[in-house]
Amino acid sequence: MRGFQPLSQPIPRLALPTRSLRRPLSTILPITITITPGTLRGVMSSQREDSIPHKLRTAAEPRQNRLYPVRLSHVEQVNPSIRLLQFTIPAEESNDDKDGQQPFSFLPGQWLDVHIPSISTAGGFTITSTPADAQALPSPEAPGAEPLLGEEAGSSIPLRGREPYVELAIQDSPANPPAAWLWKPKGEIVGKELNIRVGGSFVWPPTGVDVRKVKNVVFIAGGVGINPLISILSHLNNQVESTRPLNVHFLYSSRLPQGHETASPEESLNQILFLPRIRQIIRSQRQSHRLRISLDLFLTDWKSSRLTPANSPTDLTIHSKRIEKHDLQSAVIGGDGKLDPRESVAYVCGPPQMTDEMVAMLKDILGEGGEQRVFFEKWW
Repeated sequence: MRGFQPLSQPIPRLALPTRSLRRPLSTILPITITITPGTLRGVMSSQREDSIPHKLRTAAEPRQNRLYPVRLSHVEQVNPSIRLLQFTIPAEESNDDKDGQQPFSFLPGQWLDVHIPSISTAGGFTITSTPADAQALPSPEAPGAEPLLGEEAGSSIPLRGREPYVELAIQDSPANPPAAWLWKPKGEIVGKELNIRVGGSFVWPPTGVDVRKVKNVVFIAGGVGINPLISILSHLNNQVESTRPLNVHFLYSSRLPQGHETASPEESLNQILFLPRIRQIIRSQRQSHRLRISLDLFLTDWKSSRLTPANSPTDLTIHSKRIEKHDLQSAVIGGDGKLDPRESVAYVCGPPQMTDEMVAMLKDILGEGGEQRVFFEKWW
């Protein structure tokens, strides 16, 4: 959701329009565009059988004009319905411009067109890693090698000497050919080469907002809507020291994975997509103090679990309900009402109905000009 007045500004690498633009962008960037009022900036984290194809649904979204070769290098099962996949980027693609070609790069929150050689249609999947992960880390023996700040939090790959990569979280979706291929047995797909293209306008830093004036960020995720938000949060965790910490309030609505009925509370939490990564970032920030993060987990099926609000861990608060307006209000202005909503931005990603409800409530809470500080994306 954007403001009512058009804004003309240069945007590097990828233009960031909304759906009100009348044609897709596939030009060489950077360019200058006019940002006009928009509505849905929808990106698929997964597709329903009857959904519109990804490339058609996102035709008005900005895309880079180049395909990049990658190799599927790692597959990790998160829970019975979600797996993480890491794609190694060839070193020459992650380096500085070579022969006039733009190196692989993206903004936190963007997605990929994934082209699988044996499938005619491209899949659309949100990037869950950070731009820093797409840069090679030197080996321990390299002179002056320094780890990227915050890289420890939420990375399952060794810190030093690893190749640049991009990560996707793929939901088991047999009716979606690209997702179904990526859910084949690991031995059949690891090592295979694919092509990817970056796209999307749901990004950090927030478009049309002076990020230097932002003191409070509210993330609202529903289910696999966590995907772009974990990329943004991890990116913020990687940032250099600031003179003042940034307040981050994370509201995550989720169902417990299959099989949670017999699992311990901690085992159940560890199977919720990216929840362990968020908790690790919170632990790291207790020492660095760059971010002040609060995490509220809203479980919609908690009654069948051994996990209850009464036994919440100390690093998060568990709620046995859906997100309500007073939860959003507390995140925007603080429990004591001392935060200024004019210094807040909100990012929402979830199912269509949930997203519409959250956005409508946030507009009201943020007050005058709030439309310019609410950013949302729907998954389907």
